[in-house]
Amino acid sequence: MDPVSQIALGAAVGHAAAGRRLGGLAALGGALGGLIPDLDVMWSGWGRDSIAYWELHRGVTHSLFFGPVVGTALGWASAKLHARRRAAKARPTEGLTAAWIAVWVGALVTHPLLDTATIYGTQLLAPFSDLRFALPALPIIDPVYTLPLLIALALAAVLGWRSRGAKRGTVAALVATTLYAGLGLWANERAEAIALEDAALGARAPAEVRVTTTFLTPWLRRVTTVEEETRHVGFVSVFAPDRPIRWSALPKDPRAEVLAEQALATEQGRRYRRFATGTLHPHIVSRDGGEYLRLGDARYGFPNGTLGGMWGVEWPIRDGAIVAGAAERYMVPRAADLADLDDLLRASFGGETTLF
Repeated sequence: MDPVSQIALGAAVGHAAAGRRLGGLAALGGALGGLIPDLDVMWSGWGRDSIAYWELHRGVTHSLFFGPVVGTALGWASAKLHARRRAAKARPTEGLTAAWIAVWVGALVTHPLLDTATIYGTQLLAPFSDLRFALPALPIIDPVYTLPLLIALALAAVLGWRSRGAKRGTVAALVATTLYAGLGLWANERAEAIALEDAALGARAPAEVRVTTTFLTPWLRRVTTVEEETRHVGFVSVFAPDRPIRWSALPKDPRAEVLAEQALATEQGRRYRRFATGTLHPHIVSRDGGEYLRLGDARYGFPNGTLGGMWGVEWPIRDGAIVAGAAERYMVPRAADLADLDDLLRASFGGETTLF
C-alpha cells in the first residue's frame, strides 16, 4: 500500500495498543513503525542488476520475523529513553517497556500484512524464503481504506490521546478497515464469477483467466484471459453483474512468444517470472534504432496505452535472439486527467464509460 496508508495504519495500531499509557507518543511511534519497512527502497536498487529492486523491495523488512525482532529492540530502547525522561521529572515509569514493545511490534507486523492484501506480493518468510504472498483484496492506493484511519486519529487528537473515547475510535477504525479488506477479497471472487458467466469469454474457452485489482477502488476488477492466439483484457464492476464485458484483444506475436521463452529460460527471466507471479504480455518494440523484447506485467494496466502492463522487463534483440543478462526494468508513462478519474469511478460503480 501507499506510504500514507501505512503510516496511518501504524499510528492507529500504536494508539490502540498503548494510547492510554503513552498518549500521542504511541501514535507517533506507530506512524514511524508503519514507515520503516518501506525504507528498503533506499537499498533495493543495489544488487546484481535492475531486477534486484523487485526482489529486494518487500523483502526482509516485510518479513513476519522482522517485526517481533526489530520491534522488541526498538520498544526496549524507546522505553529506556522515555523512562529516563520521566524519572527526571519524578513521574512513574511502570509499564513503559511493555507499552513501547506493543507499539513497535504492532506497527511493524501490520505493515507487511497490509501489503499482502495487494497483488504486488510480499516476502513474508524472508530471509528464509523468497516466496511472495499476495491477496487480491485492495488496490495499492485506496482512499476509502485510508480515510477512516486518518479521521480516527484526528478525532483522538481532539478528544485527547489518552481518553477512552479516542481509543474506541481508533479500534473502531481498525475493525472497519479490516472488514473493508475482507470485502475486497469478496469483490475479487464475485468479479471472477461474473467474468466466467460472460458469453464472449465462454465462446473463446480461454486456457487461463485471472482477476486482479485496479487502482483507487476495489469494486472494479481487471480480468486477463489467455487463448491460443490472443490475450484479452476486460474490466468488471461487481455492481453491474449483467453488463457484457467490453474485451480488448492483445494478439500474440509469434516472434515475441518465441523470444519470451528464451528470455524466461535465463537467470534474469526466472527471477522476473517469480516476481510477477502471473500472466505476462510479450511484445516487441523498436527504439533508438534497435529492437527490444518486452515482458509486460499483465497484473497492472489500463486502456489507452498500458493495457498489456504499465511496467515490466525488456531485453535487447541481437541477431534474432535476446541478449542474455542484459534485461532492464521499463515503465510506460501514461498521462491521466480528471476525465479518466471520472471514468474509473463511474465504471467501478457499474456506470457506462468511454474508457472502460
